[in-house]
Amino acid sequence: MTAVHSERSVVPTGDVEVVLDLRASTLSLVGPAQYAELWDQLEPALLGEPLRTGTPYLWRSHVGDIAVEIVRLAPGVTVAHKGTRFDVVAVRERATLSYRCAVCADSGKETYGPFLCRDCAGTGRGDRVCDEHVVILDGALTTNCPLHHPGCRQCGQPASFRCAGDRCRTKTAWCDAHRVSHPEDPDTDYCPSCYQLLFPVCERSGCNGVGTMGCDIVDGSGRPCGRQACTRHALRWQVFGHEKTGLGLCTQHHATLRGAAPVELMRQIVSTAARRSDDFRTPRLVSFGHNLRNTGHRQLAVDYRSIYDQLRLLREDCERSGDRRVASALRRADTGWQREMAALVGTAEEGERLLDRLRLLVEQQDRRRGPEVAAALRLVEFKAPRVRNGVTERRGILFVDLPAELRGLFIGARGVNAARYRTELGVDVKFEGDRSRR
Repeated sequence: MTAVHSERSVVPTGDVEVVLDLRASTLSLVGPAQYAELWDQLEPALLGEPLRTGTPYLWRSHVGDIAVEIVRLAPGVTVAHKGTRFDVVAVRERATLSYRCAVCADSGKETYGPFLCRDCAGTGRGDRVCDEHVVILDGALTTNCPLHHPGCRQCGQPASFRCAGDRCRTKTAWCDAHRVSHPEDPDTDYCPSCYQLLFPVCERSGCNGVGTMGCDIVDGSGRPCGRQACTRHALRWQVFGHEKTGLGLCTQHHATLRGAAPVELMRQIVSTAARRSDDFRTPRLVSFGHNLRNTGHRQLAVDYRSIYDQLRLLREDCERSGDRRVASALRRADTGWQREMAALVGTAEEGERLLDRLRLLVEQQDRRRGPEVAAALRLVEFKAPRVRNGVTERRGILFVDLPAELRGLFIGARGVNAARYRTELGVDVKFEGDRSRR
């Protein structure tokens, strides 16, 4: 790097403005008096000379070459005479080398060292490095001298880059043998462990896609499974509604979901809600019932009192085991669950009453096969009518389950039977899985 020359400026008032260039001389002047004395020696040589801007006038002396460059002329001034006033507006001098490269100094050279070695402080040697000897690894602007060239954390070989990952944070150095480039940004590099953390490989055998979804199922200590899947192979359990992101599932936990105990399923749902507390609320009892039904626990799904009791026992278990986050989420939801349960219990009882009436109607409609169909009917859920300001916005809906081979008998030719049941009960009757349940 070339050193920048210094200039000493004064206020111009004369006919001719000049710049005095002392860089090729050995002069080292101090104070206005010494500069004035030098000019007194140089000015007579300009008298009678034609003056042109941009033209240097050179004096050779035993102290080296001294040059004067005219930078401005007053109108009408073409030749210097005794009445011409000169203003020295700047003086160019050789730069003083304040910061010397320690590496160059070891070989007897003087070179400007603009960079500081971060590890030289306190070693007793110079901490400055020139642009030829400075060591700057890819990924960070940290500077070192060759003596303190960082070594690879893994193998100790001279490092070539600093990892941009969340663990290393551009502080840890690595060599090229342990460099993994960003999939899309060639200027960003990671060590193998940070790369794996940011861009894990999909768990599906034979797939090299980046695993962007982690399995949310937690173990007994509350630690998520963590297996990753790419967007093509991602599996989710939609426990918070179709508009919210569900629990991520690895292949293993997806296969065992339906075989899990109800309390374990509820623990997984609450654990995920607690971890995502900024975006998700702990589900309502009816939502727990919906998820239990979808995982094969149909009888418990409509027994909201039992669901509430199991959630209460789960909270007590979490408090004993020290799982404060889940226990706190369960405590916050408890008041709302109690209010919801009071309404749901009454609704569930009404659903059971309507189911009993429906079974009787089915038996009356078909004396031969009706008893078989009625015995197979199971209550899924009853949704009470929605009334606002005294106006019914939606009829009550009785959701039932019935084996597929008996549904035709229940509905009847052209839906005659089903229409009669709706009229007699005063509510709509629909099968489990109907789109209106969503």
